[in-house]
Amino acid sequence: MISIAKWGSFAALVTGLGACAHAPVAQPVDSATTIIAAPAVNFDVEVARTMAAYDSTGMVAAVMIDGETVYEGAFGLAEEGTDRPVTTDMLFPIASISKAFTTTALAILVDRGDIEWDEPIRTYIPEFSMWDPWVSENFTVRDALTHRSGLPLGAGDLLIWPDGDAEPEDVIAALPHLRPSTGFRSGYAYDNLLYVVAGEIVERVSGQSWADFVTAELLSPIGMDNCAAQRDRIPEGAPLVTGHERAAGADDGVPTDPRLNFSPTWSAAGGIYCPAGEMMEWGKFWLDGGVTADGQRLISQNQARELLQGVTPQSPRGGLQASGSSNLALYALGWSVHDFEGTLAVGHGGGAPGVVSNFLILPEHSIVIFSATNDYRGAASTFNYHVANELVGRPENDFIGDWGAQFAAAEARGAALITATADTPDEGPAPSPSLPLAAYVGAYQDPWYGEVRISDTAEGLFIDMSRSEILDGQLTHVDGNRFAAFWPDSSLKADAFVDFSVVDGQVTGMTMRAISDLTDFSYDFHDLQLERIAE
Repeated sequence: MISIAKWGSFAALVTGLGACAHAPVAQPVDSATTIIAAPAVNFDVEVARTMAAYDSTGMVAAVMIDGETVYEGAFGLAEEGTDRPVTTDMLFPIASISKAFTTTALAILVDRGDIEWDEPIRTYIPEFSMWDPWVSENFTVRDALTHRSGLPLGAGDLLIWPDGDAEPEDVIAALPHLRPSTGFRSGYAYDNLLYVVAGEIVERVSGQSWADFVTAELLSPIGMDNCAAQRDRIPEGAPLVTGHERAAGADDGVPTDPRLNFSPTWSAAGGIYCPAGEMMEWGKFWLDGGVTADGQRLISQNQARELLQGVTPQSPRGGLQASGSSNLALYALGWSVHDFEGTLAVGHGGGAPGVVSNFLILPEHSIVIFSATNDYRGAASTFNYHVANELVGRPENDFIGDWGAQFAAAEARGAALITATADTPDEGPAPSPSLPLAAYVGAYQDPWYGEVRISDTAEGLFIDMSRSEILDGQLTHVDGNRFAAFWPDSSLKADAFVDFSVVDGQVTGMTMRAISDLTDFSYDFHDLQLERIAE
């Protein structure tokens, strides 16, 4: 294992740092715990407190200190309505934590001389294009990995999220139609589609699929043998968690619709599944500077430094900044790097339908922390930073109590907003649309997303989002030319306003936006510019 002194030296190379959710304790439904050493932190208690704060269905956590896994815990139910418990060997989707595996795969190819970080993407994908011709010519591999493209947050995710049917070639074809919201390389806005492009670079350069390359070159040599590079590679019968969503204000999570499972197109952006303990192997690989437990160097020291070198300034997480724990943050190549209580922190979060995970390394203290919950709530990052704070920071900061209370307040606000929007006033007749319903019926086209269709049914207008079966549903009139789409699966918390554009009494197009601020950013309805098309 690399020494703290070496990490101190390494941290100096990652300069300009900076980076990247007591009540009575609820008892877990079931638990399986392994404690090899006995640090001052009572990990079981902190997991239970976190689960109570977020009303979690289930949770796993693991902690490594000085190269030894000192804790593995599994609590609660793997699936609501069953007696199947979460276990320490259970596979959880790590979602966007997978991005660091993609950048590490690219680093291997850089070491081999097959690609260069600052080479234009068109060198490897000639048809690659963005909105602006100059940007298209100069957009590099590094640009694709550091969220500085100029695109808005989550741009184009509806191609794949929640159950979109896009292939990598569809993503590449859509990119030139996505309008930037800031200047190229001028700011940070998280994206997923450019990591799909990065995975395509791995495939075209190596001649292997992204999943084959990552399995052979990273997962297997590191010792992450029970991890799967994407869902269709999980062995039959392997213990697999079920994600849960819940409508705003609902008491219990509902198992996610199987159609929400990530398609292989997501793989390079967020497709890996792992048990908690094997994420400790990933952490140790980084503590040892890119060397496996059996001494095999997978990436050079230069590339290990390159991957963790901050590139794009971020705002520190609000709760950390408010507590005085963090002040600087940068996004590196697939990693977030930031200060935490005066020390270097390296990590990433991940969100898949019904599951949230978080991975954190404090290299100067040789600490690795991973946790995941099978609810789409911020329990994982809350647990990780609370434990990190107890180990190296100021234990008087109660992140579980503080952040859990903030989450509960946001949930209450979102539930109230959705209820208020859905309620029909008791007094007087409901307002009528500005035009007869037939005037809104037809096909609407967006150049990056494709077609959206409005039809008239016995129950009123119906919206068909074409790429997504889950985002099909009845429209409820709100006012004037505004309707609301209350999707059949209310646990998505993605209900949207639909506003029709009318010129001289004719409907010419429509726009959409999420009703609640609880809606995940990947429901990027607001980026759609749908124009009526002739049929």
